Amino acid sequence: MADGTGRTGTDGGGGRPAGHEVVAAAVRLFERRGYEATTMGDVAEEAGLSRRSLFRRFGTKDDILFAEHEELYEGVRRFLDAAPGGDPVATVTTAARMVFQGYAAEPDTSVRRFRLVRAVPRLRDREIAMTARYQSAFRRYLAGGERDTERALAAEAVAASVIAAHNHVLRSWLREPEHPVPWDRFDRAMAFVTEGLADVLRGGPARPRGGEEVVVAVYPAGTSPDEVARRVRTALDPGDPPPAVDSRGRI
Repeated sequence: MADGTGRTGTDGGGGRPAGHEVVAAAVRLFERRGYEATTMGDVAEEAGLSRRSLFRRFGTKDDILFAEHEELYEGVRRFLDAAPGGDPVATVTTAARMVFQGYAAEPDTSVRRFRLVRAVPRLRDREIAMTARYQSAFRRYLAGGERDTERALAAEAVAASVIAAHNHVLRSWLREPEHPVPWDRFDRAMAFVTEGLADVLRGGPARPRGGEEVVVAVYPAGTSPDEVARRVRTALDPGDPPPAVDSRGRI
């Protein structure tokens, strides 16, 4: 069973290796012998399974490599389906944290798999497809069934941004796994990419980044620089008298 972290429990049936142990053994073998050169028979021998048992449980080498990700995706999907009402952005960032925890739970396997995926184009294609599934799940949840609305657009943008932020922090850590899992950096990245558009998904208007207001002023041609400067400064800070300006509008 998936426990929400991407790890599988011990299988029944005579002490067979648990799923994550098979994956770990396979990844070590792929790294040692080369992914293309390793056969399913090799993996079965490394994991202490018969070929029949291995094929029944996984099917292909690609399935072995991404088995925990498939389980993790299903766990995230169930989490989103069961999420109560409230803050949809917080729910999605929590789901993204679950995915990150799936990698952090087995760092040795995650690092080895990361290197393999970077080296084998077919594996990169499958990883991209998995990323697209997460993004689609996040978008559907955030949009709440709406289409062609501001909320639907915000859902698309936030889902893509959350995936990008997750992958940015994750890959940085996987390149230097000797460092602690960067949870603080992960949380800052989530806040950074959801600020502003999150308000739309929470039922309010979007606000500019950092809470700043934008003032746009349009005046007829021929308006003097003094008058333009006076009106703009008054709009920006109506409580203060406008400073003196010269004939070119300079302070």
